[in-house]
Amino acid sequence: MKIIALNIYGYGKITETEIDTDQQFIQFFGENEAGKSTMQSFIHSILFGFPTRKEQEPRREPRMHNLYGGKITVEFPDEAGPVEIERIKGKVQGDVKVYFMDGSVRGEDWLIKKLNFIDKKTYRSIFSFDVLGLQDIHKNMTEDKLQEYLLRAGALGSHEYDEMLSAIDAEMKSIYKKNGTNPELNQEMDEIANLSEKIRVLEQTEERYKTLVNEKLKTEESLNAKKDALFQLDMVRKQKMKEVMYHKDIKDWKALEDKLNIDPVVFPEQGLERYETLKHQAQQTDRDIALRTEKLKVLKNEIDGVSLPDRNRLAYLEGIQKKEPDIKQKNMEYSRLSASIDTLEEEIAQLRRDIGWQEEHHEVDDSNIVKESVQTVLSKLDEVTLEEQFLVREIDHLKSDLRQFDQDIERLEQEQISDERIRVKKEVIEREFELKEKEKMFRLIEKDYEREKKERDRVKKGQSTLIIGISVLALLIGVFYLINASWLMGGLFTVIGAGTLLLLMLTNQREDNALKNDYQDEVRELKDIIETIKRNNNVDFDLNDARDLKMDLKTQRTKRISTNVRLEELKETLALKETQHDSLNTDLAAIKSDLKVNPDIENKNIVDAIHTIREIKQKRNQINRHTVEMDNINRELQQFKRSVKDDVANFGIHYDDSTIFYDVKSMVSGMYKDEAHYNRLKDQINLLENEIKVLTERNEASRQEIVQLLDYVDAEDEEEYYYFARKYKEYHDNIERFKELSEKLEEEHFDYDARNELSTYLLADLKEEEESIAEQIEDFNRKLQDEQKVLAELNSEISTLESDGKLSEVNHRFEMKRTLIQNLSKEYMSLNYIRILIETHIKAIKDERLPVVIEEARSIFEKVTRGRYINVTYDENGITVRHVNGQLFHPLELSQSTKEMLYISLRLSLIKALKGYYQLPLIIDDAFVHFDKERKKIIIDYLRNEVDDQVLYFTCNLDSAISSSQTVKLKERVK
Repeated sequence: MKIIALNIYGYGKITETEIDTDQQFIQFFGENEAGKSTMQSFIHSILFGFPTRKEQEPRREPRMHNLYGGKITVEFPDEAGPVEIERIKGKVQGDVKVYFMDGSVRGEDWLIKKLNFIDKKTYRSIFSFDVLGLQDIHKNMTEDKLQEYLLRAGALGSHEYDEMLSAIDAEMKSIYKKNGTNPELNQEMDEIANLSEKIRVLEQTEERYKTLVNEKLKTEESLNAKKDALFQLDMVRKQKMKEVMYHKDIKDWKALEDKLNIDPVVFPEQGLERYETLKHQAQQTDRDIALRTEKLKVLKNEIDGVSLPDRNRLAYLEGIQKKEPDIKQKNMEYSRLSASIDTLEEEIAQLRRDIGWQEEHHEVDDSNIVKESVQTVLSKLDEVTLEEQFLVREIDHLKSDLRQFDQDIERLEQEQISDERIRVKKEVIEREFELKEKEKMFRLIEKDYEREKKERDRVKKGQSTLIIGISVLALLIGVFYLINASWLMGGLFTVIGAGTLLLLMLTNQREDNALKNDYQDEVRELKDIIETIKRNNNVDFDLNDARDLKMDLKTQRTKRISTNVRLEELKETLALKETQHDSLNTDLAAIKSDLKVNPDIENKNIVDAIHTIREIKQKRNQINRHTVEMDNINRELQQFKRSVKDDVANFGIHYDDSTIFYDVKSMVSGMYKDEAHYNRLKDQINLLENEIKVLTERNEASRQEIVQLLDYVDAEDEEEYYYFARKYKEYHDNIERFKELSEKLEEEHFDYDARNELSTYLLADLKEEEESIAEQIEDFNRKLQDEQKVLAELNSEISTLESDGKLSEVNHRFEMKRTLIQNLSKEYMSLNYIRILIETHIKAIKDERLPVVIEEARSIFEKVTRGRYINVTYDENGITVRHVNGQLFHPLELSQSTKEMLYISLRLSLIKALKGYYQLPLIIDDAFVHFDKERKKIIIDYLRNEVDDQVLYFTCNLDSAISSSQTVKLKERVK
């Protein structure tokens, strides 16, 4: 997959930005805060979804822009043309649409399948490099940790499996350890052992415990029976106490029942309140009628002194008043047109001065054809001017480059190393390599020689001891025979002993070390030759640096030749552009003459001069239109004055243009005021007459209603009416009291029969029955106390037997612990099984993928180290690298930058191994800031020339060796 364009609608602080990335290698350059991290996050978000809360990554929603998201145009190897992937704000991870060249549209499922189901985290761990990831190599890692880090980079790409294994190990150790005490399963096993011991002790006292429990149950049953009887007696006593308590209320209820056993008293509903209200209302109405009659007389006297205006005169004056807005509008329009004409004349004069006209030339051609021809000439002139400026800058730049090339060539020629010194250097390296190999061989031979010599000395020592023993024994036997005069035997054994000693002396001569000395002489001779060559020749330089110097000199000379050719071409182009510039200036001078404008006017203002000429003509036409309008308005104003002047004199108004409408308005206002005052007085008189009529009718109705109330109870006067009211209130108070007592007694469950029966009893009889029930309750309480003492003794003995814990409880706890241990064991075995599966999976991946990755990494590592390291190997001890001199190094022994090179080689090799599954662009975020200039140049050249996938390189240090077509400067596009 290759990203050929980015279109950011809104993401972070980047909005409405389009970037062309149709290159195999792209350098994104930007200062701090320019948006490099935002651009990387945008690519990840469009491909894999906007960040969620679980990812703990900022979503970068724009604050000053409505759109959120964007579009990436990519090329897939198996698709016919470019594909556009668009993701905008919608659900949490955004809404995705994939547009094809044929117009079809796909969704997120197609994209996930096309990316082979890779997620954002896996993509970052394999296809992304950053400085933090490379710095992890140097965090005081042990040998095993560094090996695991490198193997993960070459086989897995991420550390998720390691984290899973660590989590599983920690969980397993928290459950069980072989000799542990803190893990949960160990603690539960100790507790279940203690419970087993408690169960064994408690089973011995179980029989006595069962007997006591049976006696306890019998006592509790008897005790419960007595408690029930006591409860029943207590309920009876409470009932008697309640009857005593409510005896007075029952007596009152019975007395009220007898009192209410008569015919009900009849009285109007709210009769007393209604009578008093009607009486007060009649009195108030009489006073209101008297007041309104007096006010009516005053109003009738006042209306006789007011006269109504003539309607015809009023209508004529209103007609004049309605013409006021139109007349005022015409006067204002006349003044406005006059001021506008003065303003237009001043503007025309100013415009003529601007273009250098002494008078108006209306015959000048200011058509669009002339304007477009001027714009065309000006556009060509601007284009030629910009090209001239560009060519001048390029020529200056090329001259500067030529001077720099000359300086570099002169410096490189001085730094060049002769071919003879290079040949001698190669000879020294070969002889040093031969010396190291011979020294290594000599050490191996010397080690074997010393070991064999020790073995021979040990054998010789044994043989010598045996021969000396035989010789001494033979001499002793010979001496013994000689002393006993056995000369033959004595002489024989003496000769044997002496001969054996002579043989031992002959075989114990020193060994010859000629072979060892030859090797030492050969090594010493080779060292002397190397020292002689170094002493006679200056070989204190790096062979690779010498080759690079020759290559750099050749490159600089080639660049100087191509730059010089380019300089001559630009000079010829500049001469042509200057000729074209002069021709265009001549054309513009002719156009100025045709327009009759000032010839000194700048070329860029010619189009503005054409617009000015048009504006002069337009303003002159507008002045003519304003003059015609002013004449029409003046005729209309004079006609109005002639028609109105004589008529308003009959009303006593003197005609004046400035006050005529004010005088008419004042007269109309006075007429309307008189008419309004007359109508208001008339309305008030009618209202008062109606109110007096209504009040009289209301007063009569109130008096009739008072008579009806007295007739309802057959009362002769007010005093008798109040008497019936008191009797009615007393009757209804008794009813309310009777209802209240009935509800109260019913709530206490006293029915009608019980109330009638209790009303016949005396209070003393009820108290006597209550005391009899209390004596029975005391007798039952004494019996209960005796049985409770027996039960307490049984409970005490049972508690003594249960001092070490109840057997049932212990058994229950034992079963719970056993179940818990079984569950923990299953959980432990499940975790162990999962751990074995993960380890097996990791081993399978390493066995299948690592050989392929290591083989490819060897080639990459050799290229990026310029041949200093020629091999990368992997065995049961981990990863090792071989130097060009044949030595093997563990990664811990390498320098910081070399370790980083090894890590990058393994990662690039893994990406190549996964090419059959994923073909995705590489994203590198300033990963090489710790490299020196040479190493950074090597790795950048490798990424540009050797890596098949697209590389997006984000940096804050602009690499001038990368062409501008492969460089995107973010600061120029961030809004």
